[in-house]
Amino acid sequence: MGKRIQKKKDLKSAFLFLLKLNLFLLPFYAIIYFDVTYYPLQIAFSWVVLFLTNLMGFNVKMDGAMLYIGESNYPVYISFDCIGWKSSYSLIALVLASPGLVRKKAAFIAKWVPVIIAINIARVVIAIGSGVLINFEFMKALHDYILQPVMILIVFLVWSGYIKSLSKEDKIYSIRK
Repeated sequence: MGKRIQKKKDLKSAFLFLLKLNLFLLPFYAIIYFDVTYYPLQIAFSWVVLFLTNLMGFNVKMDGAMLYIGESNYPVYISFDCIGWKSSYSLIALVLASPGLVRKKAAFIAKWVPVIIAINIARVVIAIGSGVLINFEFMKALHDYILQPVMILIVFLVWSGYIKSLSKEDKIYSIRK
């Protein structure tokens, strides 16, 4: 009888988590569906990437959100998706949908979203560096098939760190929380 009650509580907790997660992800889906962008953020991100890649000795030029890499001026467009908003938003939605006190969630988000953004900047710089040092076809493959999945994995690992940081009482869902 005890295990049956526990399974019902686990199912209720899972259902509440998925319900809250999907509600928090509605704006995420709307941004994607309506193709919302914020060009000044793309420009700012491009400047950071330009600064770091030039600091590393790579010949990179910028025109708006377009970076031109190397002597061949290989074009790389820093799209709205490149800035890492999906990773940051996903982490925020996962944490907010999880159990726990709001102040703990806010502190965790304030600490880890900048880290996710920094990792994303490193991801783009690594991709560009691989294009310069190896070749630009490798850069595309590295970006699409290795660095993007690694970014998703990092978001889930950071979120699992949040879940592991919760005490047993925090992990129990309460409708009043």
